[in-house]
Amino acid sequence: MTRRFGPVVVTSAVLIVVMAAFQLSSSRPPETHTEALVTPSSQPQIPVFHSAAGFDVVVPAGWTASDRTENFNRRSTRLLVISNGPQPQASNIGLIKWSDLPADHVVLELTDFSFPGFPGATNESAFPLDWGTAQPTLDPEGGIASALRFQYLLQSLTLTAHYGSAASADDRTALSELVASVRPQPIPTSGVYRGWDIVGPLATFPVGAVRHFDTPQSRAGNFFIVRGEHTIFAHIDHAYQSMGAMKPCPIRYDAVSRTFACDATADHWSRTGAQLTGGGLFGLEYHVAIVKDGLVLVGGGSAGGGGPPPAEADEFVDPIGTPAVGTSPTRTEVLDRYSQITTTSPIERASARLVTRNTALASNVIRGAYIRPDIDRVWVVAFTGDVRFPGSGDVHGRWAMFYVDAKTGGAITMACCGSGDWPPGFDALPDLVPSGN
Repeated sequence: MTRRFGPVVVTSAVLIVVMAAFQLSSSRPPETHTEALVTPSSQPQIPVFHSAAGFDVVVPAGWTASDRTENFNRRSTRLLVISNGPQPQASNIGLIKWSDLPADHVVLELTDFSFPGFPGATNESAFPLDWGTAQPTLDPEGGIASALRFQYLLQSLTLTAHYGSAASADDRTALSELVASVRPQPIPTSGVYRGWDIVGPLATFPVGAVRHFDTPQSRAGNFFIVRGEHTIFAHIDHAYQSMGAMKPCPIRYDAVSRTFACDATADHWSRTGAQLTGGGLFGLEYHVAIVKDGLVLVGGGSAGGGGPPPAEADEFVDPIGTPAVGTSPTRTEVLDRYSQITTTSPIERASARLVTRNTALASNVIRGAYIRPDIDRVWVVAFTGDVRFPGSGDVHGRWAMFYVDAKTGGAITMACCGSGDWPPGFDALPDLVPSGN
């Protein structure tokens, strides 16, 4: 199965991007050391260290291991340290002075790299890891170091070994065996695993299955799982996420039409998340979904629904066609629909004008707006009131405005929070229908 990513392509005066995947900090979080000293024993034993980082590792006899939570370089966190001697201590900014260690030291550290926009590996790494593929890496103090990069659960991880000038051949050999012993801790069949929701075995989701999941125990929130032929989709169960002028709208799945729908605006989406009404730019946002050990895992971040998702015909044997268009909404209906999702509150003034596509674009009332060529008429809908973004009590502006497909009533784009109490240029728009219709 594949995972799906897509850029957000939405014309908007305000776009709030809600991301919680990265934490930048120049200070070191409080250390949590769970240190284990492995010593020879007369009884057979397997000296496995169960790291808080989610990996099990066989630590050589006489070596020590400790979990860490040390942030350094503002982008990386040290998760685990294994040493053939005393555990090296980090400074208050997370750095370790390797030259202060004994000359025969061998230290292996596991770090993760989190940086906005940094692309991860294209594929998950296979275990056992092969230390023979490690590459020489820069040691700021001029010492000897090698690094092996790998990926697990879409997380970019690095094992870096630091060697003293007198490190023995036996300890170097032990290091290779140590790295080969690294294994992810087993994934349970339910619950949460390293921040990912375990929604069940892949085999329990036949192609075409659509199921809703309420996961209060996790940070992922509620979502729909849709099993395609090649892709697992995990659509967030609210549309219009992260739009300053719009409240998220709950969506439901209509098994008859095989589409998702927002009842407030009457917008519809395909099973792959494509907006079928309106401007086509408000695709469903989704969580990343992957399959590990035969289990479907959801989480690890979310993405906007602006890019074109896979075609229905590529994923389902019963692809839907162009949805039938019913009666076009009236001015009153359009105002009622969008009053339910605008973030202006209370609404002090509301108005809608019907214009041609060319008029809307020429007016530049919403700057840089894109309207598909096949949409010939547009409702321009405006509201006055205090604009508070979802989850925020601050007032960001005094008006919000929408372009709406006159045929379907679906959302095309939106804007908010410019100067004044009313969108500039709105009152100059020519109305194609008499006021009150």
